[in-house]
Amino acid sequence: MASSKHLLRFLPFELIEEILIRTPAESLNRFKWTCKQWYDLITDKRFMYNHLDRSPERFLRIDDYQTVQIMDPVTGIHKDSPLPDVFRSPHSFDSMVHCDGLMLCFGGHPIYDRERDIDLAVWNPVTSKIKRIEPLVCYSKSDYFGIGYDNTCRHNYKILRFSGPLSFDDPEQCEIYEFKSDSWRTLDAKFDWYVDPQCKGVSVKGNMYWIADTYVLSFDFTMETFKNVCVCPRTRETKRLGCFSGDRLSLFLQDVQHGDEEVSTEIEVWVTNKVSDGGVSFTKFFNVTSPQLPLLQYHTDMARPGYSIGNHKIIMAWCEGYVKEDDDKWCACITFYQIDQGGIRKQIETGLHGSHYSDPFICSYVYVPSLIPVPD
Repeated sequence: MASSKHLLRFLPFELIEEILIRTPAESLNRFKWTCKQWYDLITDKRFMYNHLDRSPERFLRIDDYQTVQIMDPVTGIHKDSPLPDVFRSPHSFDSMVHCDGLMLCFGGHPIYDRERDIDLAVWNPVTSKIKRIEPLVCYSKSDYFGIGYDNTCRHNYKILRFSGPLSFDDPEQCEIYEFKSDSWRTLDAKFDWYVDPQCKGVSVKGNMYWIADTYVLSFDFTMETFKNVCVCPRTRETKRLGCFSGDRLSLFLQDVQHGDEEVSTEIEVWVTNKVSDGGVSFTKFFNVTSPQLPLLQYHTDMARPGYSIGNHKIIMAWCEGYVKEDDDKWCACITFYQIDQGGIRKQIETGLHGSHYSDPFICSYVYVPSLIPVPD
């Protein structure tokens, strides 16, 4: 019987392309070395973006600054790989923003608290390529960062750095980094609201979005301007802005009832229409009411939960909490949840660590694996 390798030689190339475009990015990263014809196809921009637009979401987190964990939220199966050396001490990254499979990583040294001790890098977890981005002058711990692209040329990726608010009375510097020129330039862009420090922002269809006061603030990487997109629903103690269905915003809200034991009985999920529409507004998608809801952010000093909202009104979240062991010691428990309107549908414990409450926690993030290259 002929081997599958030999059979592929006789298939029409259009059929091979259709097979490969349905293949996970991690496998394609290996398969591109099969032959020159496959390499040319898999590294072609048209193919890469078509593949990216079909790829399903994954969750990513860094465990104890040692291991990269990537999870399929549908199956709950996660795989571990070593953390790249560039992410290890004395360099560390405690926040990330995703755009087209590229992770913009930023954060300070986990021990020192110097105001200007920030690292910035772009990382593709599939190809393992990392590029450290040097500052124009310096980075500050009060900085906000975002990543996106010019809608007239999708592969023209840019990074935004600012300290807010940027007003005419208080002209803080705003900067843009362009991958194609490998350089920063200053930008005269203004807005009048304080960005929520707990909101690290989300990149959707090439633009960045943050919660700022009672509004959702956006930055358009094509026009290189800020604007208030829409009014934000009344926020709760836990609030997270995310991407929904690839082209909309989602807002996760959870109240916490304080007492002898912190509990939650309600979660709200809001979504917008397409961000490319002329007027963007939030509509309540669904809510979950149950006496047994997990706290997806157990404490404000702990990691922000990574979450994704499914089209069938399902919340998928990967987060950290605390559990008490038999010896009355507290441990940090990493748990993946699927929650629908009836409450917890699935709960998978993916890690358990000795209590290290004072240490910085690494959040989990939703991203889409891709072959988009990190520029040299």
